[in-house]
Amino acid sequence: MRGTSEENKGRRTRDSLLPSMPKGSEMIYFVYGNDTYRIKKTIDAFRLKFEDSSKMNTSVFDGDYDMEKIRADVIAAPFLADKRLIIIKNLCSEKNLDAKKMGNILEGKPDSTVILFTEDREPDKRTALFKRLVKEKSKELNILEGSELTKWIKTEVEKSGGEIDVKEANILAGYYGGDLWQLGNEIRKLLSFNKKITEESIEKLSVSNINVKIFDFTDAITRKDKKKAFQILQSLLDSGENELYILSMIQWQMRNLALIYDLRSSSEREIASKAKMNPYTIQKTLPAVRKIDGADVIKKYYELIIQAENDIKTGAKDPDVALELLINKLTD
Repeated sequence: MRGTSEENKGRRTRDSLLPSMPKGSEMIYFVYGNDTYRIKKTIDAFRLKFEDSSKMNTSVFDGDYDMEKIRADVIAAPFLADKRLIIIKNLCSEKNLDAKKMGNILEGKPDSTVILFTEDREPDKRTALFKRLVKEKSKELNILEGSELTKWIKTEVEKSGGEIDVKEANILAGYYGGDLWQLGNEIRKLLSFNKKITEESIEKLSVSNINVKIFDFTDAITRKDKKKAFQILQSLLDSGENELYILSMIQWQMRNLALIYDLRSSSEREIASKAKMNPYTIQKTLPAVRKIDGADVIKKYYELIIQAENDIKTGAKDPDVALELLINKLTD
């Protein structure tokens, strides 16, 4: 008997949450990559589609790969349901994997069992299991960047009933990069303030983000504005940021500075494409780039930053002293 319109509507909603994958003959799925957020959302989508309220037909294996237990759960008939869901995490990166036994388990899988394999670590792509799984309904989910990241932000906002223009989506992408966990939190926070996300609301609610201050810090360095650079450093320390993390962010922005400097004769669109960089990051970095007098200056910056990092890690200088000396040298 056909379901009601409401049931069909609910089914379509759940189906739409599943990743778009090539069609295969078996209910075996594989998602892998370094984007832990989208992998977690994929797991949630499978649970929503296949898991019943009792959860008696769902098994999760994460770190404890007892092959006999996996086999038993895979071949078991679902209890008062159409499907069983088996979620197996990070099996391909398991060093002591019995690939042959796992292959035999897959061969004996009944049609009533759905298996979702996930990998958010670096799998050994040479293994027979990995090669088998990528031929199934598989999808690689790596950290988003560029236009794909901007598109994801717009889609997330719209799914939550909000509105955001490309310019503002680029600003958020510039602030948080491909950290979808942080972006998801920021989107929820911004939408609770107003359903239309504007540049003003982003600046008001997200201004404490370290990326914003690092842009200003780099600009102060290239302007030799020692006072401003020290003010930004103190602000970051007062907000609880770790000295080594601050240093890593300075190094990250210096890398952006070097990339954009090398492509300075190109348009912003060309730079974004060639450097795989967010347009907002480019816009915020260009003023500093225009003050650079030769590639040797950037090389000097890098050498000073690496020296400060070594001083902190070896204990040659206290972290706060190393950062103060670095700023003095960068702005001399």
